[in-house]
Amino acid sequence: MKATTVKLSVETRDRIRAMGGETYEDTIIEALDALEADRFWEQANTAAAWRASVSDEHRERLDTRRAGVSAAFDGIG
Repeated sequence: MKATTVKLSVETRDRIRAMGGETYEDTIIEALDALEADRFWEQANTAAAWRASVSDEHRERLDTRRAGVSAAFDGIG
C-alpha cells in the first residue's frame, strides 16, 4: 500500500496517540469507521422520522412504488 505524509498539529498527534491503537493508522481507521457508522445511523434516523411524519396515504403510495421497482428487478440477475 502506498503511504503519504500528513501534517498534524502536536495536539492532534497526541490525541491520536492517546487513543491507544497499535499504530496511528489503526487508530485513524477506527475513528473513520465510527464516524461513518454514526453518520449512517443519523441519516437512517432522519429518514425514519420523515417516514413516520407522512400520512398513511402517502406511505401507501411510497410502498406501492417501492414494490413496483422491486418487481421490475426481480427477474434480473
